[in-house]
Amino acid sequence: INSMLNTLPIIKGLTKVRNESAIIKNTLDHWSKFCTGGIYVYDDVSDDSTVEICRSHKNVIDVIEGDYWDPDREKAEWFNRQILLTKAQQGAAPDDWFVYFDADEYLYNFDQFELFNNVTVKAIACRLYDFYITPEDVDTEYLKRQWIGPEYRTIVFFFKNSPYLKYEYPDQRIVNLESGINIPIHGDIKHFGKGLSVEAWEQTCDYYIKFWPKYADKWRKRKGQAVHNGVSDFGNPLIRWSDRHKGFTLEDKSYGKI
Repeated sequence: INSMLNTLPIIKGLTKVRNESAIIKNTLDHWSKFCTGGIYVYDDVSDDSTVEICRSHKNVIDVIEGDYWDPDREKAEWFNRQILLTKAQQGAAPDDWFVYFDADEYLYNFDQFELFNNVTVKAIACRLYDFYITPEDVDTEYLKRQWIGPEYRTIVFFFKNSPYLKYEYPDQRIVNLESGINIPIHGDIKHFGKGLSVEAWEQTCDYYIKFWPKYADKWRKRKGQAVHNGVSDFGNPLIRWSDRHKGFTLEDKSYGKI
């Protein structure tokens, strides 16, 4: 795969982080395989060693340190990503690409690098699957977990440089793109947010309960429920990562919207 990676265009990584010291080095190492143009980090006022770890990483180009933690999280989600994108675009050429990833997301099964050379392709979406802690692996390192919910979200991860790129809407994750463009789906994302550890799960519950009114009820019910006994948060039987082809989209399900 290394020789194939040489065929990649310049891809600049973008990630927004806060208190990710337990996982961020693994994440940066992983995405560095694809981020041929380095990685730009927005740090959302971490109070652990996240900034130091990012600054010392050989593939990190810049760490933008936020100095204000905005309690309006819906605004902060898009506002901070836009700051990050603007910084990365300053030195970007028209044919350069970007990839936005969160600190708990990893890319797998992505090898159709010719997509980047197709002039009709301006963005590439991936299928994101949630990993869960189960009784059998509660003491296992998160990267070794095997069980996922069968539900996936189709999310644009890679996007080509363009004047259309923008973050401007509350709680916006997927960047604005030129309308009507060709967006192939390729690659799978391992999303470990729910599978990091029991402690991290409880911290996530508390975070959403305190700062996200629209998600608060959902996460309040999840307190103490980090270990999943065969069923996802959407009520479906867990499947193995190796069986993800049996999964199904959340886009047409009412319970997948929030």
